Amino acid sequence: MTGEPQVERCRRAKVPFGWVAADSAYGQDRKLRGALERRRIPYVMAVPVDETVSTHGTGPLRVDKLAAGIPLIFERRSCGVGAKGLRSYDWALADVTWPGGAEGGPRRGHVHLLLVRRSITDPTQIAYFAVHAKAGTPIGEIVRVMGLRWGIEDCFETAKSDCGLDHYEVRTWDAWHRHITLSMAALAFLTITDTRSRHLQEPDGHHLLPAPADPAQAPEKGARRAALKS
Repeated sequence: MTGEPQVERCRRAKVPFGWVAADSAYGQDRKLRGALERRRIPYVMAVPVDETVSTHGTGPLRVDKLAAGIPLIFERRSCGVGAKGLRSYDWALADVTWPGGAEGGPRRGHVHLLLVRRSITDPTQIAYFAVHAKAGTPIGEIVRVMGLRWGIEDCFETAKSDCGLDHYEVRTWDAWHRHITLSMAALAFLTITDTRSRHLQEPDGHHLLPAPADPAQAPEKGARRAALKS
């Protein structure tokens, strides 16, 4: 199943969501991007370096070539907490036009943007993201949404490894959907149970059941009878 039917099923089921975030497998799907724009759904999607984009002063260019040829103002921001603390990078935005959009461009009140992420420790490590958002959306909000995708991917990975088949090989969509749904449900149950159990107190000595009697220390039957007669 492609991304567009998944989003449409969520809309029909009235699942509340404000953004769509995705990796480059979905980010390079121009049909999906156009469908989201027609529905006025903001998105932040990773795109490969050879995805084309244009500006008012240029024709279509690869995103890496365009980013290298225009002035960018980077801001250092965190996109969330990772295993080693805050995930901080340098970020920049540029006004662009993404191909495949709804009717050749964003709807009124929305803009196309190129989000550039640069590593702090290695500036040569750069990632690119296609953005469709309401005009005036701050870069902090866009970065925050992009960072949420990692948490979702971690959740899928944990569900597969702890509650499902870690190296499950997908054969059909239906089989994968059933498997991952059960795995996610099991993970949710375990997470909720673990959270609630942390608030429970250990029982004190007054609530403990008496220990079973030691047969070796039990009195003889005759002694018990004598005690009862007396």
